[in-house]
Amino acid sequence: MRAAVVGIDGTGKTTVLRRLRERNDVAVVHAIRAHDDPHSPYAALSRALAGASAAADALGRVQLKLAVLYLQLCLYGPTERRAVREGRILVSDRHPLIDPLAYLPMFARAGREDAPDADVEAFWRGQDPRAAGAVRDWLVARTGSADPRPLGTDLLRRATGPPQDVLGHFSRSCGVSLPHAVVLLDLPVEDALARTGDRRGGSELHETADLLSLVREHYETALAWLARTRPEVAVHRVDCRGRSAAEVTEAVREAVGSTAASGRTRGGPDRC
Repeated sequence: MRAAVVGIDGTGKTTVLRRLRERNDVAVVHAIRAHDDPHSPYAALSRALAGASAAADALGRVQLKLAVLYLQLCLYGPTERRAVREGRILVSDRHPLIDPLAYLPMFARAGREDAPDADVEAFWRGQDPRAAGAVRDWLVARTGSADPRPLGTDLLRRATGPPQDVLGHFSRSCGVSLPHAVVLLDLPVEDALARTGDRRGGSELHETADLLSLVREHYETALAWLARTRPEVAVHRVDCRGRSAAEVTEAVREAVGSTAASGRTRGGPDRC
């Protein structure tokens, strides 16, 4: 049984997943920040990628940000397969087939392509040298090139295509299939921004009211499309307004449990 918890930044996904991890029958995987799992074999590379993402944020470069996001999501496949072998319910913080449907169109609509001479050298200099080396090696392993700009440009191009094409591309690239259930944590943008503003280390490039509103809109569109075209995937919504972390966690647990009890998980949603 595989479920993904999604939603705009600030909805409490990390807190909910931390609480779910305390249950013996639940394994938790982080699609973007693998190092949030202290036992992840990819923690060092994930931390390096987090530094690369921060460097892209500092430069305000959409192509670089998307390139790093892709590299982060490419860690999910082996992480998921390792967790599934444990035989427990797997719940992920985001998912490499769901989140691109919301974030790629947001960047395509809200941003603009960086100029061909975007300061990639500043991007590399903005990272710890050893971490930058690990990121560069992973980039070459995934794309055959040490230049992140073509990857980001390709992702921006794909963002304007039909969701089926985005789904297929990330399914092939990340080696994963759709989860059995998707649980959307929904929270008004102003409430989410109040939470993200309390974080240390600064905000991400997209953490503004306008851009988070776009992400929220695209989640709605993506999950409506998923419900129409992939009925084998259960789609749940949890309203987080005015609810404690314990209450939201219980709502997520009930949503995941109802999918497991429905029989949808037999055979698994392999079609993408």
